Amino acid sequence: MSQLSQQCRKLLYRMMWQTPDGIVDAFALCGTREDARRFFSAAISLVSGIHQDELELFNLESFDDLVSSGVSEDEDVRVFETQWNGAQVVGWTNRPLFLTPDPTLIARWAELRAELAAAQTNSVISRMSGRAY
Repeated sequence: MSQLSQQCRKLLYRMMWQTPDGIVDAFALCGTREDARRFFSAAISLVSGIHQDELELFNLESFDDLVSSGVSEDEDVRVFETQWNGAQVVGWTNRPLFLTPDPTLIARWAELRAELAAAQTNSVISRMSGRAY
């Protein structure tokens, strides 16, 4: 299983972007919270073709913020948590926008998606066969 790079652990920010089709979780590496706020606004405006003043951006959080509020045993996957029910994660990043070339972030997200798909498949097989896995 891959781990996030030290650069990612130090500089990662996530901001949520409300689109007509749902929420997109945008990720970038920036030096400060204010740099991240400006970068997300400019980059998402450019990518979407929507003026910065019309973007619905919210929940700017650093790596440390995400780790502190997350509940997963693996701290690296906490950056992809979006909803909780107590100590249970019930929502994950489904529509990421990676505004960084850091391969460890993308690899960790892909591994998480594979783990979630495998767990869901095992659950379906279990229900169909009447057994628990």
